[in-house]
Amino acid sequence: MTLKIKSKLFSFLKLAGFIAACAAASFIVIAPLWFFATKKPGLYSAAVLIAAAIFAALKVAARAKKAGAKKSLFFAAKALTVAAGFFGAALSLMNWQRILFLASVAAAVVLYQVVCRIEKRSSGRR
Repeated sequence: MTLKIKSKLFSFLKLAGFIAACAAASFIVIAPLWFFATKKPGLYSAAVLIAAAIFAALKVAARAKKAGAKKSLFFAAKALTVAAGFFGAALSLMNWQRILFLASVAAAVVLYQVVCRIEKRSSGRR
C-alpha cells in the first residue's frame, strides 16, 4: 500500500514540476515581450513586422528553391496581395475608416483572383 502511495505522490510531484517548469519558461519568454510592447509599442510593432517579413522572405526563398522561378513568382504575388490586403484592412480599422476597410478587403480579393487567373493562363490550364 505504501508503495502505491509513493508512486502516486511521485507522479503528482512530476506533474507539479512539469507545470511549474512550463509556467517559468512561459514567463521567461513572455515577460520581456510584454515589457517591450507596453513601454515602446511603435518599436515593438516594427520589430514584429520585420520578423514577419523575414519569415515570409525565407518561405518564398524555400519555395523558389523547391518549385522553380515561375511558380515562386506567382506564390510571391499571392502572398504580397494577401499581406497588402491585411495591411490595408488593419490600417483602415485603426483609423476608424470602415469604408476603406471594405474597399481594401474587396481589392485584395479581386487582385488575388486576378493573380490566380493569370497563373492558370500561363500554365496552360483553363
